[in-house]
Amino acid sequence: MGLPLATRLELADSLLLSSERYAAITVTEARRRGASWEEVARAAGLTAAQAGARWDEAALRTLFPAQRFRDRRAAQQRLSDALAYLQIDSAVSVDEAAERTGIDLARLMQVMEGSCLPTWPETYTLAGVLGGQAEDVRVLWESACGTVRSPALPTLGATGYLAAALRGLHLSAGLPAVQRLSGKALLSPECLSEVLAGHHVPPWPATARLVRALKGCVEDFEPLWQAVEQASAELYGSGSSGYMGCASCGRSSRGAL
Repeated sequence: MGLPLATRLELADSLLLSSERYAAITVTEARRRGASWEEVARAAGLTAAQAGARWDEAALRTLFPAQRFRDRRAAQQRLSDALAYLQIDSAVSVDEAAERTGIDLARLMQVMEGSCLPTWPETYTLAGVLGGQAEDVRVLWESACGTVRSPALPTLGATGYLAAALRGLHLSAGLPAVQRLSGKALLSPECLSEVLAGHHVPPWPATARLVRALKGCVEDFEPLWQAVEQASAELYGSGSSGYMGCASCGRSSRGAL
C-alpha cells in the first residue's frame, strides 16, 4: 500500500525545503570562494539584486532559524565521515566511485573531505555504489541540510526508520564495537545490537545517551523517537508503548513495530 498520502505530502514539503537550503548552502560556499552576486545571478537565472535578496544573511537566518553554521558543518562532516568509511571499507576506489556515480572527481573528493554537501540523489547513488544503504545515511543528509523532519511513520516498521538513522550515526563514528559503546550509552551490548537492527527502541533517555556516545545531535533524533512512540500508541493504544525496549533498557519487550 505504501506510505499514507499525508506522509508522502510531508516528505514532498521536506524535500522542497531541503532543496531551498541546499541552494543556500551552495551559494554561501561559492560566495566564500570569491564568487560575486553577478556570477551567482547568472548561474541561477536571476538578477544580482534578486540573488542577493534570496540568499543574503537575512534570508539564511530565515532558512536556518535555530541552527548555527558550525552545527550544520558538523552535521555535514558526519555525513562525509559515513561516506568515507563506506568507501574505505569497500573495494571501490574514489576514481571508480566518481565514474560509476557520474559525480565529478574533484567534487567527489570535496564531498569525502566534508567541504561540499552532495545532493540527495548523489548521496543515494554514492551510498549504493559503496555498498551501503541509502536509508542509513538519509537522516545524516537531512541534518546537514538542516531539515530533519518528524515523520508520520507507518505503524508497522516504525522502529526501522529510527534504527536506520542510528546505523548511519554509527557508521559516521567508524562503526565502533557495541562492547565499547555499551559503557557510554549504559546499555548492554545485546541491547545495542537489537536497537541497531531495528528490533526495539530504548526509552528516550537511553536513546539520547546512545546518540551522544556516537557524537550525534540529540535534537535531530528526538522527533524521530517521538514518531516511533506515536506509531506505538496507534498500534497498542494511547499511553501504551511497552513494545519499546528490553530488560536492559528498563522496559519489557512486546516485539518491534
